[in-house]
Amino acid sequence: MRFDPRLFLLTSVALIAFAGNSFLCRWALAGQQIDALSFTLIRLLSGAITLVFLFVLLERKPVAQVFALNLNKADVRPRSFKQRVMPIFGPFLLFTYAAGFSYAYLSLETGIGALILFAAVQISMIGINVVKGERPNLVQWIGILLSFSGFIYLLLPTLSSPSLKGFVLMTIAGVAWGVYSLLAKQKTEVNESALMKTSRNFIWSMPFVMFLLIANLLFVGGDNLLIEANGIYLAIVSGALTSGIGYAIWYQVVKQLSGTLASVSQLLVPVIATAMGISFLGEGIELHFVISSVMVLGGVMIVLLKKA
Repeated sequence: MRFDPRLFLLTSVALIAFAGNSFLCRWALAGQQIDALSFTLIRLLSGAITLVFLFVLLERKPVAQVFALNLNKADVRPRSFKQRVMPIFGPFLLFTYAAGFSYAYLSLETGIGALILFAAVQISMIGINVVKGERPNLVQWIGILLSFSGFIYLLLPTLSSPSLKGFVLMTIAGVAWGVYSLLAKQKTEVNESALMKTSRNFIWSMPFVMFLLIANLLFVGGDNLLIEANGIYLAIVSGALTSGIGYAIWYQVVKQLSGTLASVSQLLVPVIATAMGISFLGEGIELHFVISSVMVLGGVMIVLLKKA
């Protein structure tokens, strides 16, 4: 593959945007400038608005298409329960990822959160492919075990080990994103662009966020809600730029990258996120975290490169 400066630049921007999501969320929540629920709501809403704008600008199709859950209206055959549920399953997974991500960063540092998220995404995708019949060879199994061991090692009791609650929430977010990513690769009855599907998922994730907000007000009250101007700005940047535009750029460049190169390049996201946390938030780095990072990222790289 010949080196393409434009492709390299766009890929770098997308990866920095992904890492930026972790950085912005941790910055907003650690500084107590906004609560996790409000951050999630504003992030998804601003992301939806940005993606719809990009859809209209780039694809020049009726905007109503991104709001429709069933574009194949000509098909009047009875639909199974799975067929009726699947259109809303993607938005639900996106909501689960975004909410788990925000609440996890109440107790996780930037780099640790990004590593847990990345590991959960990759391990869940590998696991689902194994269940579906993919048979890893011996070297790949070694990589899987190494990565999983690094995941467990990260939790071992040390001064730098993450909180269990944050770990569980970020793992749930990562699994949701892994399933979401696999779901996005499936072909649908109607040929849709990645931008259209992503826009629709962001739009239809909003009812789930509103349900969570209403449940919070009913059972907890509004005392746990905190919104300051800086927190709103950070949530908007996370939704509009690092999520909306970041995803749009990634879906364009991923078409020009091999599957393995696209996956391996994402190994840089936890590294970039850690650098952001150290440089701008004053977070430290421990040997325990470095060792677990090498185990997790190295194990995933072994699996991906052996697949090439």
